[in-house]
Amino acid sequence: MPLATSDSEIYGVVLTRLRESHDLSAYESIERLVQTGEAVGLDAKALIGMLDRGTTLDELLKLIQSRLDCLEEAA
Repeated sequence: MPLATSDSEIYGVVLTRLRESHDLSAYESIERLVQTGEAVGLDAKALIGMLDRGTTLDELLKLIQSRLDCLEEAA
């Protein structure tokens, strides 16, 4: 998968990797975000802490994307 360069491409990549639908409820989306965070070493408490400290959702998705890329390279 090519490296994403714009925010919309990053969201698309993350959604594709999550096999995410744009029709999910907010609760389901949050659950998938937490599951993906846990897969890259960020538990729910860490995710909440980051958001509480001002990390934007965009920054959080970029961090998760970066960690997913690292896991793929290591595999």
